[in-house]
Amino acid sequence: MGKFKGIVFDLDGTLVHSDVNFTKMKENMIKVLEKHGTPKSVLTPKMTTVVIMEHAEKYWTEHRKTEAERKWLREEMTRLMDSGEMEAIETLKPISGVKEAIRRLKKKGYLLGILTRSHHAYAVEALKKMEMLDYFEAVLGREETPQPKPYAEAMIYSAKALGLQLDEVFLVGDHHIDSTCAVNAGCHFIGVATGLRGDLSWEINRPKVILPSVADLPEYLEENDR
Repeated sequence: MGKFKGIVFDLDGTLVHSDVNFTKMKENMIKVLEKHGTPKSVLTPKMTTVVIMEHAEKYWTEHRKTEAERKWLREEMTRLMDSGEMEAIETLKPISGVKEAIRRLKKKGYLLGILTRSHHAYAVEALKKMEMLDYFEAVLGREETPQPKPYAEAMIYSAKALGLQLDEVFLVGDHHIDSTCAVNAGCHFIGVATGLRGDLSWEINRPKVILPSVADLPEYLEENDR
């Protein structure tokens, strides 16, 4: 091992392929939010769930929604996201070579963590299905970090969960939300090309290093983590 002692991974598109219907999920969220006063045509399924909730929270503040109503709406948004994710468990498929790579990294001595914007139960079930859960010291899902990706706090908290300093870990992901989180936190990042959007994943904060897959990570580190 070299300067890095830990690795934090995104989940969907990075370690597994999933068929979560994010468009349907976000359409259901928007439908409820609009029913409860959020202006129509402001929110779209092209937004991330984080951005949708940021717009909703801003509207609730401007229109002085009661905390009781805000709490109910937040819980309903979480329920809709959780339901959409759990429906996709049966569709999960392994990314070729990833399980063996994770096993090799663990054997090498790296502490491994998961940082996902999916909820904890989904992440655990996905890792169980891929027979990889036991390799990870920390599995952090939605609402288990002070802020979600792409906020810096998500990665800062992940490093602490592994018992490491931020400069001792790096983040691996398939999307600019992941690379932006690393940029915001000021930590190292490695991209992988296994995301559903391919090269379109890097609209902003394109990483300097993009590997074909996590399967290529052990060899990369043997040559570069010194």
